[in-house]
Amino acid sequence: MAKNKRAPRKRQRSWKRVAKKDRRNLRLWAEGARETILKPHIPGYTDALERGWRQERDYLHLVCKEFHALISWRLADEEEPDLPLPAYDAFATPPEEDLDEEETTMKRLRIETLNARIGRWLKYRARALRRPEKMDRTRDPWAILLAKLAGVTAPPKARQAFQQYMHESYEADIAPAVRARWDASLVDDSGNARQSKGPDAPFRAKVARELFSELSDEE
Repeated sequence: MAKNKRAPRKRQRSWKRVAKKDRRNLRLWAEGARETILKPHIPGYTDALERGWRQERDYLHLVCKEFHALISWRLADEEEPDLPLPAYDAFATPPEEDLDEEETTMKRLRIETLNARIGRWLKYRARALRRPEKMDRTRDPWAILLAKLAGVTAPPKARQAFQQYMHESYEADIAPAVRARWDASLVDDSGNARQSKGPDAPFRAKVARELFSELSDEE
């Protein structure tokens, strides 16, 4: 009886990642400390990308600003910065460098190159990211920071029911009652009227609330 021969096992190739300095392309240029800076921004950048080019541009500007604050423009692509990276303060003014004309040009070109590279890195990952729902912008720390830096205020809170009534019916229903009650409040026990600039906001709101409470459900 012939013995069953086992198929020869394929040799598993031992794969070792090429060191950064020996790579022929920049496909994994952000690997290492740079990636720890950029990776947390993928959801925020994705959200900005979906909202429009202005939001994308502004968000990318914030990311690049953080990147250059933590990674010196002089650091070669294959070199890693000293760890741990310093804490980042988005509101801190970057230190000025005493550069000659040639160094200033080198810095500008280097930063432009890195900014374009950061944009491509984020955009590639943002488009590959399939999120079930958009990020809640009110809880996104970078969206909040972006709004602060851009001078954008938070959206107004929804009006209470009496405030909506005040907004819609002030001139017709509320203003006459406010004036009458205000004038009555200025008359003292002797029948003399005090001088006043007019009813303030809390007084108007109080009258509006009282009138609203007297409305029927149909109204």
